[in-house]
Amino acid sequence: MSHVFCHKILIGELEAIKVKHPLFNATLLLQGAQLIEFCPLENQGQNILWLSESAEYKQGNPIRGGIPICWPWFGNLNKNPSIIQSQIANPTSASPHGFARSMPWQVKNIHEDCHFVEIILVLTSNQESKKLWPYDFSLEAKFVFSKKFELTLTTINNDTQPFSISQALHTYLPTDDITQSYVHNTQHLDYIDALDNWNTKQQQGKVCFYEETDRLYFFKQNSYSVRLETPGTSMLINNKNSQSAVIWNPWRVKSKRLSQFRPLDFEKMLCIETANVLSDIKNLSVGEQTTLSVELIAIY
Repeated sequence: MSHVFCHKILIGELEAIKVKHPLFNATLLLQGAQLIEFCPLENQGQNILWLSESAEYKQGNPIRGGIPICWPWFGNLNKNPSIIQSQIANPTSASPHGFARSMPWQVKNIHEDCHFVEIILVLTSNQESKKLWPYDFSLEAKFVFSKKFELTLTTINNDTQPFSISQALHTYLPTDDITQSYVHNTQHLDYIDALDNWNTKQQQGKVCFYEETDRLYFFKQNSYSVRLETPGTSMLINNKNSQSAVIWNPWRVKSKRLSQFRPLDFEKMLCIETANVLSDIKNLSVGEQTTLSVELIAIY
């Protein structure tokens, strides 16, 4: 199809798939199966994902921005449930957010159509992964691009014993002004405040940002939607097979300590992370599989 242009490019040290389509442009890194750009053309070609201008495209180095895939544990290992921690032979060597985001994935399939493009990337257990996590697995990340975007992550247990995972689709989103940005549809939800001794609290009203924010929200249903309101636009974030979400902004002090992050970047971004964390982790028996998905729809 002459109107769909899909090819591999090199960004720094990293291979990427670049897609140009009548409805959108997109850039997908093979390392980590990390989407760093999705630009619906009806949005004047603006990226609806936030990407650090100081990102470093180096092998083995996760990129700050887009949608990193956090798997098979989320955040610092010692903050995960004991069943997750017990699977790691050497916890001190376990970097935050697992290893899937820094490993090379393989292209399984690319389907081009005048209405959409579907790209499937896979990661399977290998010698490097087993140094960190001793199980046989298969991961499949399916990206479907059109006027909107959906990512579905499928985990398959190929091992001879069960295992447990925590995971997240760590979506970075842009804003013109973090102090005028709000997350809706979390009213009366319980959340854990990671910045206040992991105490459980209840959300009152919409989520506002006026200081460092690191909260784990818990939903009663297995699929949910939240809406991000910013000065420029609104975003609908639809989530499936998830009952937990992380909302994060590092604010002024922590921003100075973050890699690939400029001191004032916190003013222009936030994260709403589709997750399976803490009480929402997934336990997979032999041969079992589970999916986690997020759909982003920009509202103009």
